[in-house]
Order: sequence, then structure tokens, then C-alpha cells
Amino acid sequence: MGIGFSKKIKSNQFFKKIIESFIGKFSFVLFTMLFSLIVTRLYGPQVFGLYTYAFTLVSILMVFAKAGLDNGLLYYIPKVGSKFISFSFLISTILSIIIILVGLLFIENDFTLIMLPLIMLLTLEQLFFSIYRSNEQIKEYYIVNGIISFIIRITIVTILIPIIGNEIWNVAIAVYLSFLFSISYYFFQCRDSFTKINYSRTYLKYSLPLVLSASMAIMIDKIDIIMIGNMLDNTSVGIYQISAQIANVTSMLLIIFNTVFAPKISKLYHQNKIDDLRAVYIKSTKVLGLISLTFLIGVFFFGDFILHIFGEEVMVGRQSLLLRSIGQFVNVAVGSVWLMLAMTGKPKFQMYANFIAFIINVVLNFILIPKFGIDGAAFASMVTIVFMNIIGYTIVSKTFNIKAYKFF
Repeated sequence: MGIGFSKKIKSNQFFKKIIESFIGKFSFVLFTMLFSLIVTRLYGPQVFGLYTYAFTLVSILMVFAKAGLDNGLLYYIPKVGSKFISFSFLISTILSIIIILVGLLFIENDFTLIMLPLIMLLTLEQLFFSIYRSNEQIKEYYIVNGIISFIIRITIVTILIPIIGNEIWNVAIAVYLSFLFSISYYFFQCRDSFTKINYSRTYLKYSLPLVLSASMAIMIDKIDIIMIGNMLDNTSVGIYQISAQIANVTSMLLIIFNTVFAPKISKLYHQNKIDDLRAVYIKSTKVLGLISLTFLIGVFFFGDFILHIFGEEVMVGRQSLLLRSIGQFVNVAVGSVWLMLAMTGKPKFQMYANFIAFIINVVLNFILIPKFGIDGAAFASMVTIVFMNIIGYTIVSKTFNIKAYKFF
């Protein structure tokens, strides 16, 4: 079965799509780091920290606006085609407007207020991403998302300095223009996917646990930045974000694979090819675990050198980089555990696990940040990520009778 299955994967261009996803996601991460580097160098860690705080808050609120409908589309497009696409965009747009209006009432920081409308743009981008993934057009998506959009962003923040000066508003202008370009392009390319609006209670019922899971996941990933911004200062936010971005490079491997694997899980599950599904998960998890371990060793020996590239001030993030990297190692080493559950009609497991992990993360951050600064936040993140992924791996192992590694 193994040889025949490998041939089948190749015939379906599965590995080709993984390579396309790798190149696209690598470009996205590379340009994200480049954008961070340029903003930090030209505008300083404080400005970058203020931007990071605002964008992080927008990213968190965006999760509630997309309402799990991005993963809902991934699950349903293989079953019913584009039936729920227009409905998803309508619901997300309405939710985005509501969240933006509520945010305007409670948020006081001027720059964060300016960034709030990005909630809608980020939400729409995520829905378009699901369409591209389901249609196996990953390369087409990442050409815009991972390359062109960032070239626009980097170019604008650079050329506006001699025109407007060293102002944080330059960053906002650059980000908005890059997103407007991306969304316009995606809509033009996917315009034929938009049909009449089809309401479905079943579709919403499936998506609800996903939005709760996603909201908890984004909060777990971003709440430390919000708490650092409130308990410390913007400079600490900027330094911590640099450490987090470097540590998250290893998770890029999992994201790359998940980009292709998510629709594949749904297809194999609906075709009742569970043995094939197990085989892909086990093989991919072993490879991901080995590569992530190699990256962790690299961070241990070369972390100082990497941080120094971003400036002398960022060097204090050495310990937080190592702690975050350990957490991401575990995250990648267990593979696509939560996708295995979500794409096979079992999204509630992640919702429960994420809720517990979120509570742990907030409590640890509240205790550790005042005493240990960004290192305390990094430790809290590491503990939370390890806990959440060990739970996920245990559930998947029992649910699908899978053992990816020799002893567990």
C-alpha cells in the first residue's frame, strides 16, 4: 500500500503543492522579517512596538469577525463546492463592521484606532485563502500574499520618510495600501466563486466551535504581546515580537504542510480513506519533528548572532527566543493534530483544549511578566504551547489509533 499510495500522492501533485506552499510561506516569513527589520532600523523599536501592539489587537479581533468560516469553507468546499462562499463573506463583513464600531467606542490609542478597519481586510483575506487552498491554487495566493504585498509595504515605508518624516503613520499607510491591493486582486481572481447567498444552520453550527477554538488560539499566541504592552512598554513589545518571529520560523514548516494537508484531510475523510490519512500524518510528523529539532539546536548556538542583526537593543531577547523556540519545537513535532480533528468533523476538542490553555497562559503571564519581563512571557508561552499540543497529540493518537514515534 505504501508504494501505491506514494504514487497516488505524486499523481495528485500533493508534494508539488507542499513545495509551492513552502516557497510561498517562506517568502511570507522572509518578507515579514524584512519588514520588521526595516521598520525597527528606520523608525526604532518603540515605533515597531506600537505598530506590533496595534496589529496584534487587530489580529485577535479579526478571529471573531471570520467566525470560523475560513475553516468551514475548507471543510465544505470539497463537499458542496462554492455554495457557502457568498454567505461566509456576508457574515464576516457584518461581524467586521460590528467589531470595528465597538472598538471605536472603547479603544483610546489613536494609532490603534486608525488600524481598526484592518479587521475587515484581514478577515476577507483569510476567507480568500480558504478558497485558494480548497482549489489547490496555493502558489497563486502566495505570489500576492508573500511577495507583492510586502514589496508594496516595504517600498512605501521607505520612500515616505523623506516625504513625511520618521512618523508611525507611514507604517499604517503602507499596511493599508498593501492589503487593499491584495483583497482587490483576490476578489477579481475569485469573482466566479460568488453566487447567491445560501443560508445554512448546519454550516454555522459546524463553524461555531472553530471560531471559539481560533479565538482562543490567537489569544494564546498574542495575549503575551498585549499584556507586555500594558504591563511594560512599547520597546519591550518590539523586542519580544522580534524574538517571537524568529522562534516562529520553525512553525512555518507546520503551517506550510497544513496549508496543503487541510483540504487533503477533508477529501480523504469524506472518501473514507482513513488508512491513507494515517499514513500521511505519521510520515509528515516524523519529518517535521526532525527538522524542528534541527532548528532548535540552531537557535541555541546562533541565537545571539540572529538577534544582533536587528540591533543591539534586541539582544536582551535571547532568553525569550530560546524559550519560545522550545515551545514551537513541540508544536511542530506533534504534527497536524488539531487539523486532523477539525477536518474530520471533531472541532470541539480543540475548543476545550484551547480554552484551558488560554487560562493557563493568562495566569502565567500575569504572574511572570512583572517579575521577569519578556522572559516571563516567553516561559508562559512555552508552557502553554507544550501543554496544548501534548493534549492534541494524545487525542489524535487514541482517536485514529496512531503512533507517530517509537515510544509514544
